[in-house]
Amino acid sequence: MKKSYYLLQKLSFGITFLVYQCIGFGANFDVSLYGGFNNAAHSSVTFSNASISYGIDDGKYSVNGWKGESFESPIYYGYRFSVYGLENTDLEFAVDFNHSKVKAKKLPANLRRLEFTDGINTLTLLAIHRIDSIMSMSAELHPYLGAGIGIAYPHVDVEGATGTGGKTYDYQVTGPAYQVMAGLRYELAESWKTFAEYRITYTPMKADLDGGGQIETDILNNQVSVGLIYSFQ
Repeated sequence: MKKSYYLLQKLSFGITFLVYQCIGFGANFDVSLYGGFNNAAHSSVTFSNASISYGIDDGKYSVNGWKGESFESPIYYGYRFSVYGLENTDLEFAVDFNHSKVKAKKLPANLRRLEFTDGINTLTLLAIHRIDSIMSMSAELHPYLGAGIGIAYPHVDVEGATGTGGKTYDYQVTGPAYQVMAGLRYELAESWKTFAEYRITYTPMKADLDGGGQIETDILNNQVSVGLIYSFQ
């Protein structure tokens, strides 16, 4: 359902404020920036009450999969704020923003456009478990596992059949986002690390269409990310 994009900004700032509060208790603080690519699994889309405004009957439709287009503007990217070293826990906690996109390989019925190419944007709170370091070719690697939950606010881009005039082109909060991940970190210098990780993000989305109707789909998004970490200690 549609909600104010500014509400999401306030939520992001609020979570970031809590991260800074954790630093005040002696925790360590990391900032990460990453790129990579994504590939979404096949899923169907369901339209309801959009026959007049978009020219598509109620029902479930196949799109023959989704194209990721990770290297086309806007490219795949993300950033993360992490805290660790807290009392009474060995876990690392993080706030992660991720931008990936998908585009229908096949347009259902008479639609002219169906994509989320300004982002299946997710904001998630993660818990990360660090595993004992391993040695590989004289390099010390630091593996980790993580899981998290948050919200999805994709840019919904749907254009109806010719002559209907139906068009949706805006950001919406469409439901929860769930993530699991596994990765490796490598220390480059005292305050710098690099990392590579694989994650799966699941976003069951339900969006409102301008002019009337709704669209629903579940995106299971496979992602590979590589990035840099700067540590404040």
